[in-house]
Amino acid sequence: MMRPDAFDMRATLRLLPVLLLDAAVVVASYAAALALRFDGDVPAKSIHFFAAAAPVIAASYIAGNLLFRVYRTSWKYAGIVDALNIALSIGVVSIFLFAINAFLSPRHIPLTVNVVAPALMLIAMGGIKFWPRLWASRNPFAGFDAAVKNVLIVGAGHTGQLLAREFLQNPQWQYRPVGFIDDDRRLRGVRIHSVTVRGDRHDIPSVCRTRRVDLIVLAIPSAPGSVMREIVGIVQSAGVPMRTVPGLRDLVRDAPAASQLREVTVDDLLGREQVDIDAEACAATLRGKSVLITGAAGYIASELVRQVLTFEPASLHLLDTNETGLYDLQRDLEPEAPETRIRISLCDIAERAQVDAAMTQARPDVVFHAAAYKHIPVMEDHPAAALRVNVVGTLNVFAGAADAGARIVVFVSTDKAVVPDNVYGATKRIGELLVTAPGGGSATTFAAVRFGNVMGSRGSVVPLFLRQIERGGPVLLTDPETTRYQMSVEEAASLVIQAASFAQQGQIFLLDMGEKIRTADLAEKMIRLKGLEPGRDIQIVYTGLRPGEKLHEELLSSSERLFNTHHPKIFLTEGRATVTYGELVAKINELAHNRPRAREELAARLHALARIDLRDTGEALPYEVDAPAGGEAAT
Repeated sequence: MMRPDAFDMRATLRLLPVLLLDAAVVVASYAAALALRFDGDVPAKSIHFFAAAAPVIAASYIAGNLLFRVYRTSWKYAGIVDALNIALSIGVVSIFLFAINAFLSPRHIPLTVNVVAPALMLIAMGGIKFWPRLWASRNPFAGFDAAVKNVLIVGAGHTGQLLAREFLQNPQWQYRPVGFIDDDRRLRGVRIHSVTVRGDRHDIPSVCRTRRVDLIVLAIPSAPGSVMREIVGIVQSAGVPMRTVPGLRDLVRDAPAASQLREVTVDDLLGREQVDIDAEACAATLRGKSVLITGAAGYIASELVRQVLTFEPASLHLLDTNETGLYDLQRDLEPEAPETRIRISLCDIAERAQVDAAMTQARPDVVFHAAAYKHIPVMEDHPAAALRVNVVGTLNVFAGAADAGARIVVFVSTDKAVVPDNVYGATKRIGELLVTAPGGGSATTFAAVRFGNVMGSRGSVVPLFLRQIERGGPVLLTDPETTRYQMSVEEAASLVIQAASFAQQGQIFLLDMGEKIRTADLAEKMIRLKGLEPGRDIQIVYTGLRPGEKLHEELLSSSERLFNTHHPKIFLTEGRATVTYGELVAKINELAHNRPRAREELAARLHALARIDLRDTGEALPYEVDAPAGGEAAT
């Protein structure tokens, strides 16, 4: 290993020629200024004085460059800030020398020389230092061979200009930018790194034809999903391959490389923004605490587990009936958090004794209840299983957590619970009623978080469509007008944790799901992303809505009102509590112990129980958005 002093000596030796060159520039600039001042006939006394003072003057400017870290700049990538540092260095030292010279008597170097010399110095020194950058940009299209790909960059913002500059400075990648596309009309015709902005998104097909574009790169990582889907549709109609780039944070963190161009994915089409949370509030809720998560091996809950782990709980207890899923999850997590005790429990939440044993062992401060049967068609055929796990199991978790002294229990709900038309939604609505029903008599805070579909979760349309496309089709859709809300699993998990940090007794939170997405449009774009044509290469077949499915999902019932919370993506719902906790528990127990054998009758009883809060209310209240005392209405 090289010793630090040896490294410093090498660095000094490499810097020595640069210092000598700068010293020569300083001396030459002052000599030229003297010659200009005296029209070439410099007095002998001035020459002698300057010869004696030149080393001091040169050393002063070199010291200024060291002070402003000019010698630590990579001039191949220099910019305006680096030019400003040179100007500040020269300016500060020049003012210092001007002040000294003003008090000298006799004055052999005129004051005008102290003004002209720095100007000459700035031009010469700046030109020499910026030469690597100027040389790299001398011909932005030099160095490309016949295999070069003409690239059209969509987005002339920070990411787009950074990408264009890297392509121009690294012709070995063989990507030649021939234009930008940007919707900002003020940029039309503007040249960025010698590359022209040629129009907006609607001009993409014509630009592709006139400029012989081989590849389109989407450099708009912050664009919302609706914009991404429209642009992808336009690009697909142009018949030109496309790629996209990571976000600007990733480009800045790592040196940009051509290999960072990647295929456009479904996540890009859905375009959910990265959500920011109050990490301090979440840490105050979880750090050093015992946390228990049910259904931990599931898609959403496993992400919740990983995010909870980042807040350093004292212990993390994972409950599920999936032995392999729990084992694999534990093995994955233990190296990441050696300070947190991770315990797994094979626990059937429908069995109260098993739940009590797990709660007694964990003594949780915080419980996230995510375990549930969730596939709508399966629950329509098996309402008894839905009752056992989603209703009785939820009641067991709530009661067990309260008996174990848990501080807060967060129930993971779904938009299917709003005006439930299926057994799954009905069971989740019953869970919400358990949260909001007064009279539980427990010190534990119960809250629920309601959200829609999560991209990539088991049974969701995205992985289903991908499997159908890979098999060669057909892609099966229920109805051409079906719409669904979609959010990423990372966003859902982080917002559930955030809601837990400020939840109060009996509250139901609703996550901001963004805009509804037409499922048919999503399927067509997914097919085209694979380079295939819907209706020709992959058929789309409409099968009709299945039992219990809705054409359009709802997030709020007509009897609920919506209010803002501490987080812009989390809203608070408020409805009328018309059933007590004791009455609701009694009805659940009665249904579980005297369960009808007929599937249709059991489903009807579940739907009736889910709507028990609407009894004696007549017509449902119209949807309102106004603020309660001390609250702020959501808009």
